[in-house]
Amino acid sequence: MRVKEITRIALMGAMMYAVFQAFSNILYLEMITFTILSFSQVFSRKEVILACLLFSCIQILLNGLMIWNVAYLIIFPVYGFLFSSHKKFLENHKGCLPFYGAFFSFLIGQLVDLPFLLFSKTVTMIYMLMGLKTSLIQGLLTFIVLLFLFEPVHKILEQIKRQSI
Repeated sequence: MRVKEITRIALMGAMMYAVFQAFSNILYLEMITFTILSFSQVFSRKEVILACLLFSCIQILLNGLMIWNVAYLIIFPVYGFLFSSHKKFLENHKGCLPFYGAFFSFLIGQLVDLPFLLFSKTVTMIYMLMGLKTSLIQGLLTFIVLLFLFEPVHKILEQIKRQSI
């Protein structure tokens, strides 16, 4: 791996952590899915997945070894892989992008509750049902964010990529 790639991965991982922390105190506004989706449409699959792993590790190191942080270590790299894998489709069908991002934003709220199955099926079901409203609103807000912010952010990321080559 070249120094430029490692630097890009480190910057993306740090930016993901900054975005995650900046928006974590704003109810219902989950921007990490938007960020990963934006990165995945510009940078290579390997870089995005490694940046997601780095972000998850930073999250665990700075915020503690909690069940949802461990879930992030699995979920976000998978998101990076899925988003990067559907890069061509999303480029050709730009109208699907907000729906795609909204679905995965909704899904994150539900997936983070799954590790509670280790403790109790009942507790997990209660968490998932209680979180359903939050996840729906989260998905809707991500849909709106993707409608208005994806294109400008995509253009800036493309410029950054061109200048760094």
